[in-house]
Amino acid sequence: MVTEWDADRIEREVRRRAAVERAPLSARHFAMVCHDVFDAAGVGVQLIADNCTLEPVHATTDVVERVIELETTLGEGPAHLAVAGGRAVAVDDVRQQRARWPMLGNAAEVARVRAALAFPMWLGSDTIGAMEVYSPQPRLPTTAELDLGWVFTELLTTQIVTRLDELGTDTPEEFGIERFHIRWQVVHQAIAISSIHLRCGLPEASLRLRAHAFATEQRLCEVAEDVVAGVVRLAPDDPFDLDAH
Repeated sequence: MVTEWDADRIEREVRRRAAVERAPLSARHFAMVCHDVFDAAGVGVQLIADNCTLEPVHATTDVVERVIELETTLGEGPAHLAVAGGRAVAVDDVRQQRARWPMLGNAAEVARVRAALAFPMWLGSDTIGAMEVYSPQPRLPTTAELDLGWVFTELLTTQIVTRLDELGTDTPEEFGIERFHIRWQVVHQAIAISSIHLRCGLPEASLRLRAHAFATEQRLCEVAEDVVAGVVRLAPDDPFDLDAH
């Protein structure tokens, strides 16, 4: 039960799992424990990049990985609300939010996720990202679940900041956990290539890349791979890049 967990027990379980794996303690272990404690459909972690956009760095399941990547593509969703407002955001059923987030609602239906609970990751007076817990059932969290979600978020933030200090970097593309690291490197390569083709700055190139993913209903990482491979080249005179090839 959620009420049986506190910070000390979470840290003990996280360290136990890392020891079983014979792996260094990482944010991935905190996300995994959070996933199990909340009996979640998945837990996602996103960090704020240099261009002030949220970028996914970890997801405990493939379905939630797709959902949080779509949040990045669209620039909206529970995590964005949590970061913008600096508070926890609870959505009882993402599928019923199509008027607000049409594509996200559709993605949630495909992924078979319903409720979402997002917490901003605070570092002093600034937010550096968000942790999201997705549930397979439509529901609102209890007070105990909200309290425990904050505990997980604080522990996760501490672990991430510690790791960033060890790496000597403050950018999520250098921190990305496991496969996210390679995948998001490709996205950043595609943004750099697109900025040259479009003769614009990196922020605008990032927006154009996301616009193309949105317009063609593709995953951002898939569009990025096509740009890097030369299959897609964004056109300066096509703001929605519908004719990119």
